[in-house]
Amino acid sequence: MAGRGIFLLRLFGIPLYLDFSFLIVLPLLAFLIGSNLSLYLELFGLLQNPDLLESPWPFILGLLAALGLFLSVLLHELGHALAARRFGVETRRITLWLLGGVAQMERIPKEPAKELTIALAGPAVSLVLALFFHLVQSPGGALGFLTHYLALVNLMLALFNLLPALPLDGGRVYRALLAWRKPYILATRQALALSQAVALALGLLGLLAFNPFLILIALFVYMASRAEAEATLLARALEGLRVKDLMTQDPIVLSPDDPVAEALRLALYHKVSGFPVVEGEKVLGVVGLEGLEGAEPLAPVARYLHPPLLLTPETEALAALERMAERGYTRGLVVEEGRLVGILSKTDLLRAFQVRLLGLDTPRGMG
Repeated sequence: MAGRGIFLLRLFGIPLYLDFSFLIVLPLLAFLIGSNLSLYLELFGLLQNPDLLESPWPFILGLLAALGLFLSVLLHELGHALAARRFGVETRRITLWLLGGVAQMERIPKEPAKELTIALAGPAVSLVLALFFHLVQSPGGALGFLTHYLALVNLMLALFNLLPALPLDGGRVYRALLAWRKPYILATRQALALSQAVALALGLLGLLAFNPFLILIALFVYMASRAEAEATLLARALEGLRVKDLMTQDPIVLSPDDPVAEALRLALYHKVSGFPVVEGEKVLGVVGLEGLEGAEPLAPVARYLHPPLLLTPETEALAALERMAERGYTRGLVVEEGRLVGILSKTDLLRAFQVRLLGLDTPRGMG
């Protein structure tokens, strides 16, 4: 899905990014629209304007139409973001990319009514835009093409997003409706099953119609729906847990002068893959097996130190996992008042996820 991208600006306090794929798809889309301009003019009943088919109008109109499409996508995502803000949910970023836009929210509300409202806000914005461009349609010329085109694409944007497949808005609507009468996790699993079926249907339709773009959308829906469901299940499973509930207390530590051979011996004996390196009570860093490949056995571990990811005991477990994922860490050091009190690994978090998913209570202080 969308990567880090290029920061553009803040809208209503929300960072807006352009994914690098946008830089490829924008000129490609402009070319495709411009190349098929005569078909669009025929569809919109605007063939009385043959001058629009002469250079450089097809390129100009193609570019303006493509920019208008992405602007419409941005407003669609802003609809989600501003609706979420009403319920106290902030949006971390909006990213425009190859297949449109993504609004990354800090969380999905627990209450089905709130998720339903947020999910419907985007299509509602698109329908309002479609109606607006329909009402202001010009009877001819470049403005006529653009208003007809934007009325059509906003209508299609609303209808496509209402397909009952995660992470599309229709999939979230379907899950919210299910969650009104059954547990949220079960509703998510059922929404995922329908999403996979929709993705397979889109893929089959794309193959039959020889439409590579439809096949690409099907692949996106298939993979993104699984990622959405997994993230939701993970968030629900770790809900209410803090780092102190899952960390290994009083972990084995190394001093900076300990040799690499000692780290390897302790890792084998205690079946762990990383150690905090401490001098006195000062945390210097962390050394893990993944960073010791080819290391000299007698060299001090201080030579292979990595900056630690520092957590507090009161940090939420899900927030800790997100920080690990963002920075590529497999473990975090838990520090309280400058003193090392524990270590938290991804294994601890995934174990808690498995236990919670089975409907069991996670014991306090599990390591």
